Amino acid sequence: MLATGRKDAGFPTGKTFDTWDPPASSIPAPTQQSLRTLEWIGRKENIVICGPSGTGKTLFFEALWQQTVEAGMQVAWFRLEDLGALKRAHRSDDSVTKVVARILRADLVVVDDIGLLLVGTDAAEGFYRLVDAA
Repeated sequence: MLATGRKDAGFPTGKTFDTWDPPASSIPAPTQQSLRTLEWIGRKENIVICGPSGTGKTLFFEALWQQTVEAGMQVAWFRLEDLGALKRAHRSDDSVTKVVARILRADLVVVDDIGLLLVGTDAAEGFYRLVDAA
């Protein structure tokens, strides 16, 4: 079940907290501890993570998403450009709304790499549709 959950989530590297060094992070320890409780997911709170490249954001949060799967929850992970590809793939039959509804059945939806590159029209529309539906 865990392997299926991880595969379905589509995580980029498979990082877990086994390789995480809390004191080496710029994320304050109380914030790390609070996020790791996963209580905010049950409250359906949104979280936005931003900061300079190379500070460990992706490693920490991928480990957090792995922990979410281990807790029995479903995670859907996308890069912003993946949402553009999704929009293009479903343009011909206009089934994007159905695909977005299926994505939103997950307990946690992650959109990574926002602001990393210029955003194309399809990626912007895919992101808008996801946020609007949520």
